[in-house]
Amino acid sequence: MFSLPLGAVMTIAIFIYAMGIQNLGLYLNVHSIILVGGGTLAILFFTSPINALRNLVRETKNLFSTPLHFDQVRKDLLSIANGKLTATKSSDELVAYAQDLWEQGISPDLFVVLISQKRKEIEQRAVDAIQCLKNLAKYPPALGMAGTVMGIVTLFQSLDGGKDKIGPALAVAMTATFFGLMIANAIVMPLSDRLQVRQISDGNYLQNIYQVLLLINQDESSHLIEEEVTSRAG
Repeated sequence: MFSLPLGAVMTIAIFIYAMGIQNLGLYLNVHSIILVGGGTLAILFFTSPINALRNLVRETKNLFSTPLHFDQVRKDLLSIANGKLTATKSSDELVAYAQDLWEQGISPDLFVVLISQKRKEIEQRAVDAIQCLKNLAKYPPALGMAGTVMGIVTLFQSLDGGKDKIGPALAVAMTATFFGLMIANAIVMPLSDRLQVRQISDGNYLQNIYQVLLLINQDESSHLIEEEVTSRAG
């Protein structure tokens, strides 16, 4: 979790150093920021269903929380192994869902189907979030190029209007490309990769819980389940 804000701060610092603090004003072109930044946000809403956007917000928030670890649910699983209906409700979503199924008296065969669907539903959230960003990554550079074309058109129109109009037109042209590349390569793509790394970690976590829940569903001995939990926690 610490590496995420550290990486973000380092990226910002490197960009500021490369641009030069005294030159920051040259890059803060309002038209370019609105075109590329606002356009990227608009395209995100244009290309992504509302459920995918919710998953993107949720998974991005999760990046700032402690990664899930099997030790967090170890006590819950051992307690459930000793009594499905007497154990305290777990804080883990998949385990709590399994407890709800057992309380409803779901048959073992149906339990496997439903718990598998719930696991896929949880995993799909990260997939949706990652796909949203991967789809989005190709648009900021294109918007930047569009801004560059607009700036060049304005530049040509202002050639007869005096030298004082050439500078602003060139600024729009060049800074639009800059913002497009920065948003895509310094924000969207790194965030997508970070979500993908977290997805692998959370996938292993869910896999371990899923396998133990199947053993409990089969009414295996608590001793066997304890050994399985201990081995996976290690």
